[in-house]
Amino acid sequence: MKNCRLSTITPGSSFDWRDINHNSRSSHSVPLLVNVAAHTLVEIPTKNLNRRGRLDYYLIYLFSGSLCVKVGHTSRDILENELIIIPPKTPYSIETRGLPMGYLCVHFTGSAVLEKLSKYGIELFPNVNQLSFNNNMQGRFKALFEAFAKNDELRDFDLVLLLERLFIEASRGIKNAKNEQIPLSKSIRHINENYTSDIKIDTLAKLENMCMTSFNLAFKKQMGIPPTKYILKLRMEHAINLLSEDCDLSITEIARVSGYGDINFFSRTFKSYVGITPSEYRKKANEMSK
Repeated sequence: MKNCRLSTITPGSSFDWRDINHNSRSSHSVPLLVNVAAHTLVEIPTKNLNRRGRLDYYLIYLFSGSLCVKVGHTSRDILENELIIIPPKTPYSIETRGLPMGYLCVHFTGSAVLEKLSKYGIELFPNVNQLSFNNNMQGRFKALFEAFAKNDELRDFDLVLLLERLFIEASRGIKNAKNEQIPLSKSIRHINENYTSDIKIDTLAKLENMCMTSFNLAFKKQMGIPPTKYILKLRMEHAINLLSEDCDLSITEIARVSGYGDINFFSRTFKSYVGITPSEYRKKANEMSK
């Protein structure tokens, strides 16, 4: 399927982010043009840095997990059923948070892009567009993928129509989200934005106007794990990312920025979670990168 990418990033797999500007192009000669669409499932901590940005608009719709998007000094945590659009020529970084993380994306350009987005009430990053849970975004993306597969002389026209239908679906989802209560959205966003700090479960429960018992049960039902384990997972993924990178931070500093003031407690927790100590993990990561 030319211009349509389906990828899964799993332990032991290789994924080359140098392909990030694949089919990156801008055009003002047509109102809308679809460059590429992708479906990606990420099962390991991953960071994507694009120092130049793309030439087109980059729409990301998250259907599972969570991620952190940074543009300049602005950082946003993106949750399930949220959509962002990064403008052209905008350097950015994307880092996984909650795993597994699944997202659908489409890159597009054209002279009428801003007019269309304004018409449908879809905002550019750093604004985050929250959609209702009962939307059909995955169905709209599936139609895009199927159109790419045809690869005939009418494909570009078909893709433009399907992109506008995707905008319409997103617009409906945004409007519906404003009228419905998104389950535990306040507490989940609080965790994703503050997991390296001391988070009290009773504080999270109060955000949702629930008692601790009801909150713990509701959180586990929605996220699959208790809130304490969700916080632990985010902290460990953050530490793993730092240990995997070629950075100058010491183990003690990595512990601190991951939410642990006690290096010994951090080391014990890390070994219990990963199976080896932070030092051993860093050593293995360095050996694999050579």
